[in-house]
Amino acid sequence: MPMYECRIARIDTDITTYWILARMGWIATKLYNTALWHSRKQWEEKGKIPSGYDLQKVVLASNYHSFLPAHTYQHTAHQVGNAYKSWYKLRKTDKTARPPFFRPKEQPSTTMFDAFRVKDNNNTIFLTLSKSLKEEMEYPYKWLCMRLKWNTPFPEDGKITQIEIVPRNGYFELHAKTLLPEPVWRTEGQIMAVDLGERNPIVSRDEQGNLDIFKGGEILSNLRYWNKEKARVQAEVMSRTKNKKKYSKSLGKMSKHGSAQVKHAIHSMTSTFTNLCNQRDVKEVVVGDLKGIKKEKDGMGKNWNDKAQQGWQQFPIRTLVTQMGYKLARYGIRLVEQDEQGTSKGRCSLCGCEDRGKLRRVHRGMFLCRNCNTVQNADINGVGNQFVRYLHQIGKPVEGSSGCLAQPMVWRWDNHRWSVVG
Repeated sequence: MPMYECRIARIDTDITTYWILARMGWIATKLYNTALWHSRKQWEEKGKIPSGYDLQKVVLASNYHSFLPAHTYQHTAHQVGNAYKSWYKLRKTDKTARPPFFRPKEQPSTTMFDAFRVKDNNNTIFLTLSKSLKEEMEYPYKWLCMRLKWNTPFPEDGKITQIEIVPRNGYFELHAKTLLPEPVWRTEGQIMAVDLGERNPIVSRDEQGNLDIFKGGEILSNLRYWNKEKARVQAEVMSRTKNKKKYSKSLGKMSKHGSAQVKHAIHSMTSTFTNLCNQRDVKEVVVGDLKGIKKEKDGMGKNWNDKAQQGWQQFPIRTLVTQMGYKLARYGIRLVEQDEQGTSKGRCSLCGCEDRGKLRRVHRGMFLCRNCNTVQNADINGVGNQFVRYLHQIGKPVEGSSGCLAQPMVWRWDNHRWSVVG
């Protein structure tokens, strides 16, 4: 299976290049809104949603399509089609789900390109401009040259297969979809199991009995703080506009800033964990299968209390697993997903007791086994059972799966880095 990574670079633009990119982004917004208007009209009149291929004809009929390459304006049509498809799927379980919104007219959209030339060791990219755009901008050259400054070193043997130009405040970024060569997977080393959660995003255990707990309290605190601040600002905007407007620029900036804080913490966590696996000579990492973890069997969202609902539903647990996957692959470490149902409270990881009458969750974070009279962290119990379950699946003898383990290493986030407490 091919492996891809997204690499980000800042485009070093002169004034001409900047206005050409801005013009293409503005045209992409026009085409997106055109396709969206057609989709809304068809839904209201016929109760059907058009596919991305149907919307290609709508975009093609617009006078603006000739300013962008064919593959670029076709991507815009498919964006609208996929957005409506996701909304249609969501409204089956959530009747309050709202359809996709129009984009602000003055806001440039991202533009995607499949055809381009790469030179100078991936530091320069050339785009072919359409005839209409060159005539309007009075641009005399066939190619638009973009010199790049990568945020991180570009991977050796990586091949850029698709690029996306993203407008920022006063500059443009290039997001490159990069095809990586197949990793050389490790065949020697130990196995590590990981229990994923909200309060403790990562709780890990390896074959040597090492335990690590990454505390998520600071991340949850940031999530709750920004949610309250956004609600406060939104209430002020609605009060000032008599409920006619819910959005403002300050609200948008606040959302981006809060999201950036959480993303930074998650990236740092997965990088720290990956380096830990490499140091301990791990060859496989086992995590729980997250499919449907936030929903009941009937497809509806799980009904937690308000505090848990706010934290768990918004915690980017899927993002965490995705980042672990590609970062571990850089070291040749496989990420394996398995069913984790019943691991946290269906079995004692110390004595192996499965009698539900003797097992009890004292409260959310504590597990009690009356068979061996031990009390331990519920997440540590869960990761221990997950570890044993995987060893049974692969037919490996379970050694050291019972008895006392090493004292857990607790990692905390100080808004800059993850460090061990004590």
